[in-house]
Amino acid sequence: LFGSARNWAQIARAMAARRRVLALDLPNHGGSPWTGDAGYRAMASAVAGLMAGEGIAGADIMGHSMGGKTAMALALERPDLVRRLVVVDIAPVAYDHSRTPEIDAMLALPLAQIATRGDADELLAAALEVSETH
Repeated sequence: LFGSARNWAQIARAMAARRRVLALDLPNHGGSPWTGDAGYRAMASAVAGLMAGEGIAGADIMGHSMGGKTAMALALERPDLVRRLVVVDIAPVAYDHSRTPEIDAMLALPLAQIATRGDADELLAAALEVSETH
């Protein structure tokens, strides 16, 4: 919802000058298939499955946000697959915040009135500003 492998395309291209890079969307995100289990262990297992399918016995793993927690789960569950671990913008702790206001605002957008991303940005900003004052 809030991120995908496409967000890392420029960094992945730069890194690819020196190494093989696979940027992936985790299950239930971006272009990946939807599954019944979106837990960190299940997502780490999906990464391990992708690595096996690509013939990768071990790799440097980088994960951002939820992908970072998935990367940590992979390192715990399958340390044999992780040579080096880079975790970006997340910590191994439980967070008490929610994205519910943003999701509610997106669901309430009048799609027929939106012609550009700028239109959506304006409507979302206004909706979120109102929700913060209540």
